[in-house]
Amino acid sequence: MTACDRFETEGLERFAAGEPLDAHFTSCADCRAAQARYEMVVRALGVAGRACAPPGDWEARVFARIQRRRPRRRLWFAAAAALPVAGLAVFTFQSMGGAQSLELEWSVSRGAGPVVRGGGPGAGQAVSAAPGDVLHLTARVPRGRHGDLRVYRGGDTLVFQCAGNPRCSTSRDGLSAEVVLEAGGTYRTLVLAAERDLPPPTGKLDADYAAALRAGEAQESPPIEVL
Repeated sequence: MTACDRFETEGLERFAAGEPLDAHFTSCADCRAAQARYEMVVRALGVAGRACAPPGDWEARVFARIQRRRPRRRLWFAAAAALPVAGLAVFTFQSMGGAQSLELEWSVSRGAGPVVRGGGPGAGQAVSAAPGDVLHLTARVPRGRHGDLRVYRGGDTLVFQCAGNPRCSTSRDGLSAEVVLEAGGTYRTLVLAAERDLPPPTGKLDADYAAALRAGEAQESPPIEVL
């Protein structure tokens, strides 16, 4: 005996649209089974959809990544070779335009670990360091603007913030700080400036970068891989 397929050919579309089904679909065992299978799939898809829902800040994180990967016509990045005598590798990136532009200079001084290795020019090149090395930061903030330095390990751990930190020094031109790279991971520094109050940190790099751009301007350093 051939199984009844009226639910697939006639009833499914009506059922999905919320329309009532005639008496056949209640009395027919094959159609009832087909409807039960369909309802099970719908429930499974609903559970999967809720489990895979993106975080609430997904849009800000996506736009922050896009913004960071756009070519910066007014930026230049220079990497100096490690100095064998002084034991210091220096890397800087800055905006052209002097005091009117947000600038960041940073360097990594060696601890007892391996030699610091510098990447080639470009924000996508990583620099390697060892646990215990010290990250030296100097930010020049345009006059009349509030500024901050924030260091992140990975994308969701804020390990240092200049604002309110006694290890951060302020001057008329900007900020400076020294941060010990205590644990392994990928570190990035965010420098930001705004004419009004700066957005408070969320602890997540992408979200903080996006908020900083909405409030004023921001720059991100190339990554430092602490191994």
